[in-house]
Amino acid sequence: MEISTKAKTFRNIIYTGLGKGLTLLCVFVSSLVVARNLTPSDYGVVGFAGIIIGFLAQFGDMGVGNAVIRRPELHDHDIDTAFTLKIVLSCVAFVLALCIAPFAHRLFEHPATGNVIRILALNFLISTIGFVPQVVLTREMNYRALMVPAVAGTVAQSVLVVALVLRGWSFWSVIVANVAATLVSGAVLQFAKRFPVRVHFDPKVAREYVQFGIPLFGTGVLVFLIFNLDNLLVGASMGSTKLGYYALAFTWGSFICGLLAGTVNNVLFPAFSAIQNDSAAVRRWYLKSVELVAFIAVVTNAALFANAHFFLVTFLGKNTDKWLPAIFALRILCVYGILRAVTEPLGPCLMAHGRTKTMLYAALLAGGVELALLLLALRSGRVEIVAGAVLIAYASQALVYLPFLRREFSVSFADIAAKVWPIVPAFGMGCLVTALLPSSFGASFITLAIRGLFTVSVVGLTHGSLSRFRFFHEVGGMISQNFAR
Repeated sequence: MEISTKAKTFRNIIYTGLGKGLTLLCVFVSSLVVARNLTPSDYGVVGFAGIIIGFLAQFGDMGVGNAVIRRPELHDHDIDTAFTLKIVLSCVAFVLALCIAPFAHRLFEHPATGNVIRILALNFLISTIGFVPQVVLTREMNYRALMVPAVAGTVAQSVLVVALVLRGWSFWSVIVANVAATLVSGAVLQFAKRFPVRVHFDPKVAREYVQFGIPLFGTGVLVFLIFNLDNLLVGASMGSTKLGYYALAFTWGSFICGLLAGTVNNVLFPAFSAIQNDSAAVRRWYLKSVELVAFIAVVTNAALFANAHFFLVTFLGKNTDKWLPAIFALRILCVYGILRAVTEPLGPCLMAHGRTKTMLYAALLAGGVELALLLLALRSGRVEIVAGAVLIAYASQALVYLPFLRREFSVSFADIAAKVWPIVPAFGMGCLVTALLPSSFGASFITLAIRGLFTVSVVGLTHGSLSRFRFFHEVGGMISQNFAR
């Protein structure tokens, strides 16, 4: 049973990975155009509005989708009740956004802030279109079907944002394209898995959803604050330009962990749910997942860390130093991205076991530490100090998670270290050897790409030699099994 589930999960990771790969290509192209044509202040406006909408998005779901996925048995009235709850919660989030919009300029002094929030709030209503197909396909672990809507939405967003930016729409291009992507993704989801629209409310089922979702909602709010309190305070105290620098550094430093969360972890939640009563299997899967994401994160973020100067100047800055003030924050957040990626697989494991309160306690601790450190860091007026505070705050969650892993799954810090320790020397070696390359090597797209591939190769070979290429053998074996089928 476990072998079959393992093979299916790996196939789903491949499907999701292909979708994310296409998404990555689109994001690179659109981000290149946006960074080259928007000012740091424009970038800050989009980032600030995204914080407000992202916070309200927590009210638009409240863990209902995950509650449906985890449900042992699912009937039509269960789905209808979830859909009805989703409609109500989305409307609440939309109204809250409209109420907040007129006062947003008091936190962030830009005349367009309120209108940007109003337009982005349409996503709450539009997201109801694909809610049921998304939840059901995820529950079925049908990630081949889920790949198409995700790619369609990203392609639509990238094409539209590039077209509008080049026509001079400035930051409005990002806003309009974001809403259009939600609409396209939802429409394609309906084609992938058609469901009749039925409004039905079962109080008992709704209560079960809410009981599961409230701790998850609280955790989501706190985690969101952990990820965005820095942006909010930087924008409010340092202005839109500094926020633009910091938002760009955070976007790219945390890019890979966000990509992994959407690729590996979304697949792991239904997989962990299927084996939630087998602690030994959960233990094996968790450690394998940590090893996988640690390797991917260190390879990509080491390349970004080692080549940060050329990435900001050549790739994003159009051979100018427009984004260079973000370099130190970017490097710190590259380390943060690796740490966050290694931590991510624990989330699906906790949700599958209904231990959302543990996530809440960890988020409370990290949120308190971050707030205290940010109040000190903001006095410096330097975004790299803020980035360091965020890194330390996120790492503090280990004080909650490590005892839980030891108690519930017999996973000690030594067990985790045995899986991930090669990433430290691999990261150091990649950065050290890359620093020996000539400074002129990276002044064009081609040489920057070669420089990045060189770093990736050094990191990969160092990691492989220290781990006896265990990761490569495991992945190679799984690929062979799946092709053999």
